Amino acid sequence: MKLFTVGPAQMYPHTLKVRGRMVPYFRTPEFSELMLENAELMKKLVDAEESAEVMFLTASGSGAMEAAVMNCFDERDKLLVISGGTFGERFEKICEIHGIPFRALKLGPDETLTARHFEAYEDQGFTGLLVNLHETYTGQLYDISLIHAFCERNQLYLVVDAISTFLCDEYHMKKYGIDATIVSSQKGLCLAPGLSMVVLSERMIREKVSNSHVRSLYFDFKDYLSNIKRGQTPFTPAVGVCFELNDMLRHIDSQGVDSRVREVKERCDYFRGKIAGLPIHLPSYPLSNAISPIRFEKDIAMEFFRYLKDEKHMMVNPVGGELGKCSIRVAHIGDLRLEDYDMLLAEIKHFFGM
Repeated sequence: MKLFTVGPAQMYPHTLKVRGRMVPYFRTPEFSELMLENAELMKKLVDAEESAEVMFLTASGSGAMEAAVMNCFDERDKLLVISGGTFGERFEKICEIHGIPFRALKLGPDETLTARHFEAYEDQGFTGLLVNLHETYTGQLYDISLIHAFCERNQLYLVVDAISTFLCDEYHMKKYGIDATIVSSQKGLCLAPGLSMVVLSERMIREKVSNSHVRSLYFDFKDYLSNIKRGQTPFTPAVGVCFELNDMLRHIDSQGVDSRVREVKERCDYFRGKIAGLPIHLPSYPLSNAISPIRFEKDIAMEFFRYLKDEKHMMVNPVGGELGKCSIRVAHIGDLRLEDYDMLLAEIKHFFGM
């Protein structure tokens, strides 16, 4: 099976080699050293300040999203949620469950986020903004400079779900005043699922997290902050994935994060250039390098998805909700070559009888 999916992604041989080893006991000085190195490398790759801290959670990205919101905000806050798809709606649901006041900046499935959208929310007493920087449901990559400018004008804490933009597009915590970055193992890192990271700025820790009263045993960041100082987590981590993470972070650091992003962009540009002239198109809004959200002219998306999966052993991402009938998503992350995209393009042409 060839995975053209955004997560889990087609794993690299060096990750599979690490994955094949015995998982060791972890309450040891050796594992602590590995986790401290993981934390330093994560901060480096997201371009965080040196005083930032990293929480390692044995949870999916959604668990990290919920943990970040419940540790950084409470009922005294007022949040603005950029909601342009199912993942933006997930932030809304988290705020509802935890009783945190919010308003949703709603975008339609083909609507580009612009400066005009923020006009109604200026000087409205918001304290924080939540955004899935790459709304994976639609494929739209939001303009981080636009979001940063709004947050700076209104003195907001900025929480970014970077799960499907990290290592696919440029990302800079310091430059854009990001107070919390959420990352998950199975997307741009191309590891097994089960591990998520939240990188917190010193400001967010000092002003919000340190003063929070979290009603959770498992997701209390103060416990994680205390434990990471000794290179540990308060509960059993996804030990095997932590070793995969260390291997991958070292690999990316050695080649440079910009080089990794260029690799993804090269595959992305190649595929998008080759689909010209086919009876499919891409949305007009800004897109991440991570995926190409293909739109069909007819409601045949699931038929094509099943054709690739069942007959050709190729997996692309289907789409739920209202776009599910007419859209699929082709990922550009993982151990994929341009020749792999040639095979996929050949199947698209064959499906259409071309």
